[in-house]
Amino acid sequence: MADNLHVIYRISDKGHPKPKLPNAGKGDCLINAVNEFGAENFHVIADNCTEATLDVLKSTGLSLEVTANGNCGTCRHIFNEVINRYAPDDFVYLLEDDYLHLPGSRAALLEGLAIADYVTLYDHPDMYHPDGNSMNSFVHDDMPKSSIYLTAHTHWRSTVSTTMTFAAQVKTLIEDRDVFIKNCQGNIPADFGIFATLTGQDDLNEARRCFKIHREGIALIIVENFLNERKKRLLISPLPSLATHAEPDYLAPLIDWTAI
Repeated sequence: MADNLHVIYRISDKGHPKPKLPNAGKGDCLINAVNEFGAENFHVIADNCTEATLDVLKSTGLSLEVTANGNCGTCRHIFNEVINRYAPDDFVYLLEDDYLHLPGSRAALLEGLAIADYVTLYDHPDMYHPDGNSMNSFVHDDMPKSSIYLTAHTHWRSTVSTTMTFAAQVKTLIEDRDVFIKNCQGNIPADFGIFATLTGQDDLNEARRCFKIHREGIALIIVENFLNERKKRLLISPLPSLATHAEPDYLAPLIDWTAI
């Protein structure tokens, strides 16, 4: 499996500036990713990047593609490129430009892909707000239960959503392409909607709850899942986290990410 894992690294200079860890600039995150996953089979898609950024990327010798598609447009481009470029049995890690990884992330990712349809290395802090203050609609006192898995180097738990940084087998993305394309319209990908659909959240009690808290879009996804026969996908994340989103408000718990 190791030889057919491809990293698709999406970097952009456009968008809304957000605070990041001091050790998580765009260059820092790229170096961290290359150090962990290797330069071979590492493809960079530079969307709406400045000439200065492009010069730096070209100097790395990494496989590079320059685009100007915007956030959702680049996501759609990546899904189509992955499907057309790689064999169905290959694996891809779709990686955004503001993540840090711990040593051992590559090995753990491959282990996760052996047992699940989708794998994230990010233990999202939104999973730890049962008081109802989470941005995740499914996190509350009576939230859906997770299953726990064990591989050679880490524990995993099933989860209901993640960001647009995740890994999967190409044939899985082929089968699920319609969900990604549908939710990658407009300016920002609807990552929560994507994975709420793919993981098959179909508890009508959850739909009622979402309606009550004015999250009608998620409620409608649940109802649609209840009515259709789409295969439910397994999404897993590691415990503890092996990667983090670099925004200080969204760091994976229990790890000093400034020491990476």
